[in-house]
Order: sequence, then structure tokens, then C-alpha cells
Amino acid sequence: MTVSPSVADAVRSCLDWAHQTRPARRVDPRFLTRLLTVHGHVRSDPTDWDRDDVTRVVLTLSAGGSLPEDFRTTWLTWCDHLVARGLLGPEESPRALRAAVEEARPLPCDQAPWSGTVDGAPWWGRLWEPEDLPRVHLVPAEYSAPAARACPVLERALRLTAWVGTGLPLAEGVEGESLTDHTVDEASAHLGLSRQEVARLFVVALRAGFLRTTYTEVRPAAAARNWEDDARVVLSWVRALPAMVAEHGTLGLRVLGELFTSGGVWTVPDLVEALAPWPAPAAPAPPVPAPRGSASGESVPLREEPLPTPEDRVVAAVATLVHVGAVERLSDAELRITPLGDQGMAHRWRRWGITLPGYPPTGAMTARELLLQLWEGRPVDARVLGRAWMAERGVRTGARQLLEVCAELGSWRQRLDVFRLLDGVEDGLGGVLEDYRDHPVLGGWIAHARDDPGRVRLEQLVVVVLDTYALRVELGAPLPADAPVWRDPEAVTGLMWRSGHPAADSVLNAIALGALGPDAARAARRARFGTVGVGR
Repeated sequence: MTVSPSVADAVRSCLDWAHQTRPARRVDPRFLTRLLTVHGHVRSDPTDWDRDDVTRVVLTLSAGGSLPEDFRTTWLTWCDHLVARGLLGPEESPRALRAAVEEARPLPCDQAPWSGTVDGAPWWGRLWEPEDLPRVHLVPAEYSAPAARACPVLERALRLTAWVGTGLPLAEGVEGESLTDHTVDEASAHLGLSRQEVARLFVVALRAGFLRTTYTEVRPAAAARNWEDDARVVLSWVRALPAMVAEHGTLGLRVLGELFTSGGVWTVPDLVEALAPWPAPAAPAPPVPAPRGSASGESVPLREEPLPTPEDRVVAAVATLVHVGAVERLSDAELRITPLGDQGMAHRWRRWGITLPGYPPTGAMTARELLLQLWEGRPVDARVLGRAWMAERGVRTGARQLLEVCAELGSWRQRLDVFRLLDGVEDGLGGVLEDYRDHPVLGGWIAHARDDPGRVRLEQLVVVVLDTYALRVELGAPLPADAPVWRDPEAVTGLMWRSGHPAADSVLNAIALGALGPDAARAARRARFGTVGVGR
């Protein structure tokens, strides 16, 4: 068994601590090394544990052979060492971790649910194939830190941390970690918050690393002292994210997961559909007999609140995600994940032992390679990467290289990406666009980008229509009727058919089937099929 340096250091640290305690604690260094090595297949940090890790690790150890009789003693000593030295990550409760170890039950080797490891890693570290993983561009922490500092929930959790001071006792005899009733009352009065809000912020402060607990006390932790450190502020926010959206159960993180993996623009109905199936609405309660002496003598139904609709639940979860800075509203209906939300979801994937692929360095990409990366990547990454690529080459040079790549009629997908990148770029771009104003393929796009039709020709505009409609047809989206272009359906559809555009056939078929109304449909059928079966 190969032992990593981090595991070896962790074992030595635990042995040193165990020998210094009075009375000295028992540790089996060979078993502890084996334990942390299995754990390391998912968590790179030996001190980063949660109760799910305990379940996975004990089952993997069971599949790998018999465990020593006193395995639990060593494992509990490891937990106590983490808690005593303040090493346990903030995403798990010391009480919950110790309870999980105490309850862990190994299985006989032939009853384990999987057969140990394959290529040195258990199955739970290989749940995703590389081609299934989203390619993600994470902006540096300094760009996300202002949004993390602006998070009102995190700011209130920091206020509670300051109020806690040097330490307070935890409530005894309750499941999980909580402040005593007296402490909650005092915090509520001093901070002007409800008791429920104090309890919620206490959990947020723990998960953010502002506070830490032992088995009996809550104490200040290092993250509260690092508010000016951009990387640590972002780390506190991403660690606290599950607690900040916990009021919606798992729905908040499921919504954010859809936005993260796609990197696109979503609406609430889109999310409702993607997150289906949903539980059925609550059935009406059966009636119960009316109380004796009531005037009517009729049965009275029990009052039971119906389950909120899926749309209401998604709307509430989205509102919380927007409030904490994980999602932004592009309009009343459109939603997109923020760079801070990206950081939060990427952190969760990393904790599962999954490394998300990134993009190659923009400095080494040609224009064609850049467009290929953007086409295969997330839409939310496109503008950031494209602007970085152009900045490295200069706006004029970069714009010319991009326009040359998409100047062929068949390069319609690349054209869509190029003009999305050029949208909003003004300094130094005017002269470049003017040079392509009369280009038969790019001229319509240039006029559109400059918002100046000028001497643009109809055949140039038809290229723009075909490009944009082609993507909509491919995605099954409705076609928008561009009134100025469609004043003469016969001319437009005729130009489409004669253009040689690779998507002309599919676009005309959609129009012929009525996507833009009867007039355009008749014109498309004439252009596409001649006069046979046109109808009047």
C-alpha cells in the first residue's frame, strides 16, 4: 500500500497527540494509515470528514478484509485528535462524526456491497466519467470575494460570531449542535434577530468556519479573523452555502446544480421540468364527526395545508439563491449562475473527489480553437474566455482573426459565438467592422452589431436570419418573426433556398410547417417544393 505524505503526516500528528494525553490514548498506526488511505480516495485532506465518509469507508474496509478488533478505539481517537486540535473541517459536526464512528458496523467480506477497490480507487470515487463532467472556468477569488462579503446571511453570521466572543457552552442532551436556550434568548435580544434566525445563523457561522465546536463548547475559529483575505472569504461562503439554502431541503442545491452544469440561461418553468418528478399534491383530509352540541351536526374536514406547487417551491428556492449571491436575474424571467455560485458548486464536486476539467490557456489558442472550446463549453464561460483571448491579442487583431474564421457561409455556429463575443466591445472595433460591411456573409451581422442598417442588402440579412433560425430549429425553440425582413416572404424564402446555407433546408421546412404563420408557410413551400401542393 502506497502511503501519501499527507496521510503519513496525519498519522504522526495523531500519535504525538495520543501520547501526550493523560492517560495516553491507544492508536494502531497501521490501521489508522489504512483508514486514512481509503478516505483519501475521495478527500485529499485527511482532516476533512463527514458522517457519509464514515459509512463509505467502513464498507470499503469491510470489502478489503477483516478489521482489527479494536479498530473503533483507533478511529475514535482520530476523531478526538481532530476536535482537540481544531483540525476538523467546518462542514461536519464533531458530535455527529463521533456518533457515526460509534455506530459504524463492518460487514463480513463476502457481504460487502462492492468488492473493495479497482485501480486503487473505490467505486464512489469514480461515479463520473470524464466526458460527463462540465468544463468550467472559475474566476479568481478576488473577483468573487466582493459578492461573498456582500452576502447578507454571511454578514449576519459574522455579527453573531463577534457576539459569541471567546466561547460559550453548547446545549446538552439534544441531537446535533445548538446553543443553549438562554444563549439564544440573549443573542436574539442583543442582535435584534428572532430566535429562529439566531439558530440558523449559528449553523451558518459553524459551516463558514467563523465558529468551531468541541463536544461541549463553541469557540471562535480562524475564518472569522480572515475577512480581508479574498480566498478565505470565498471559501467561507462556499462552505456555508448548503446551510444558507437549507430551508428548502435539497431543492436549493439541486436548482443551483442545474444552472452550474449547463452554464446557461434558465427560467422557472425550465427548472420545474428539469427537476421532475415532483410529489403529488396532498390529498384532502377525510371528514371527522362534528363535536357534540354543534348546530349543524355535519362532519367537519380536517384542515391540512396542501403542498406548495413545484413552481412555488422553485420560485422560493431561487429567491434564496439570489439573496445569497449564487444566482443572478438577467430579467424578470431569466436566471443564470454567478461566478460565486460556480465556486460553491465546484467546491462540492471537489469534496466528492471529482476534479472538473477546465479550459486550455487562452494564450495558446488560435481563433478556431477558441470557438471550438466555446461551442463545447458552458455559455456562461464564453464571454469571459473570449474577452481574455481578445485582450491578449488586442481588440482589433483578435476581432479580425475571429471574423475570418466565421466568414464562410457554412460556419454559422461560429458566427453566432463570434458576434456574441463582439457584442458590447467598442474600443477599436469600429474600423474593423467597417472593413466587412459589404461582405456577403458577414455584412448583415455587421449592420446588426453596429445597429446601423445603412446600405445592407436583403441577401445579407437573410444570412443573419438563417444563422439564428438554424440554432432555434436545432434546439426546438420557436422562431421569432422579424417583421422588417418578412415584409416580402416570397423574396426572403427564395433567397434562403438559393443561398447554399447548410441549414436552409431545415429552416424552410420549419417555416413551411407554419412556424411563422400561413403567409410565410406558403412562400416557404413554393421556394422549397415549387408550386406542387402549395395551397391558397
